[in-house]
Amino acid sequence: MMDKVLTAAAMTLALSASAQAVSVRDCDGTTDSARNIVEPWEKSTRKFYNGQVRITHLDTGGEPVCCSSHLMVTYPAPEGEDPTGYGECKLVGSEESMGFLSIGYPSLKTEYDPKKGLLISFPYTTYNNEGDNHPSGSAKLRLNLKTGKLTVEK
Repeated sequence: MMDKVLTAAAMTLALSASAQAVSVRDCDGTTDSARNIVEPWEKSTRKFYNGQVRITHLDTGGEPVCCSSHLMVTYPAPEGEDPTGYGECKLVGSEESMGFLSIGYPSLKTEYDPKKGLLISFPYTTYNNEGDNHPSGSAKLRLNLKTGKLTVEK
């Protein structure tokens, strides 16, 4: 009985750790390069909001092996807040400057709530230093075009 309790506790900790392993950061000019779009491009890019929002699957060529898979989300900045005219570009990864081991891009789903914005969800796997039993999770992001914010949702 105690083994079952400990196993359940370990699984809960692993799931909560993987759920916290999602971050959003500004595009960096390197990771977001067109050369990192996963081939074929037409299967790695999806558009929403009548083409205003683009979600692209990026991979930095397997380097670093632990964390090469990212999502790039581009969208217009709120009206009056974009002097450059380029809009917003965000990278989604496992930690501040790292990606995931893998992203289940074909399983990416979206839902729209007029009050909250676009909910983006996708499965991912993070790296385990022991080389096997890589933790997996599901990320949820909320994009609110009114505020121009892309945030991790719990």
